[in-house]
Amino acid sequence: EMEEIFRQEGVPLELTRLPFVESSFNLRARSKVGASGIWQFMRSTARAYMRMDSSVDERNDPIRATVAAARKLRNNYQMLEAWPLAVTGYNHGPSGVLRLVRKYKTHNLAELTDLRKGRFGFASANFYASFFAALKVEQEADKHFGPLKRMAELRGQEVRLTRGLNIQDLLRWFDGDMVQAQNFNPHVRLHVWARGSIQPR
Repeated sequence: EMEEIFRQEGVPLELTRLPFVESSFNLRARSKVGASGIWQFMRSTARAYMRMDSSVDERNDPIRATVAAARKLRNNYQMLEAWPLAVTGYNHGPSGVLRLVRKYKTHNLAELTDLRKGRFGFASANFYASFFAALKVEQEADKHFGPLKRMAELRGQEVRLTRGLNIQDLLRWFDGDMVQAQNFNPHVRLHVWARGSIQPR
């Protein structure tokens, strides 16, 4: 499903493996600096691409966040004109990478990281290399780990609200199972489960 989204957005499918580096595809990943979800969006970046309000934080919806990540990466590429730079800009910020491109007059990421002289922190300087390593290991998983049993694809179904939905009514869709309801709705903020309702956008 993530590959389908990236294909529709015109972004290389290989970049759907970026969450290996960002979060290990952990739906509950939260960083100490405030990044959230499998794509580790910061609040400031997320607001331009997805819904964030008092009841919903779409950074934690893996499908909505994937659409946002594809668009963010495509915008980075349009600004930086090279995919290694676009990926690095996902971590470092595209404007910061663009400043280095202009200063050193190169689009070659290896040259920029060699010349960085403190401009990139360790994580940013090694972000593309980490992604590329994760991609190669995933592509050659059987070679590294032996035959793997792969899970069947799991597809959800999105329900678009036309009016507010009380949490008690939502729980009925999951036979009253709060844990299952929360697992299938990771974008719903925690305080909403205790009281209240989800409002349509």
